[in-house]
Amino acid sequence: MERRCQVGRAAALLVGAMSALTVEEFTRRRLGSARVELAALGLITAAAIYPAARREHRTSGPALREAAVVVATTGLALAGRGPVPGPTKGVLRRGLIALGWVGHAAFDDKHRATPGSRLPGWYADLCAGYDLAFAASLLRPSLAR
Repeated sequence: MERRCQVGRAAALLVGAMSALTVEEFTRRRLGSARVELAALGLITAAAIYPAARREHRTSGPALREAAVVVATTGLALAGRGPVPGPTKGVLRRGLIALGWVGHAAFDDKHRATPGSRLPGWYADLCAGYDLAFAASLLRPSLAR
């Protein structure tokens, strides 16, 4: 039973990672510099999935934690939008958003489906695989046009 569970986790992580690489490659080629803004929006969306998937919207420890993660993620996604002097602005912005995706992967690792969630048990592993691969690929510079 334990081996099957580990194989399932590995498969979910791999599928998540492959999905992220596909999405990042598409946005990189088609959207250029807008990919960072889309990655920031995607990060907020990823954080909002957990509270949105709750069966009941009442105050509880997990619900408060999830809400705090959405607020923190939104703040991180908005950070770096203002004027940042010098040639490192793009690197700084991508780095902050990549850090947010890595943080979301850590959240996924600690978050398991509970009876209060509509998310399937494999979702956290799939999401963590996506988050880590997307963070790594986001750090690559945009293609020159």
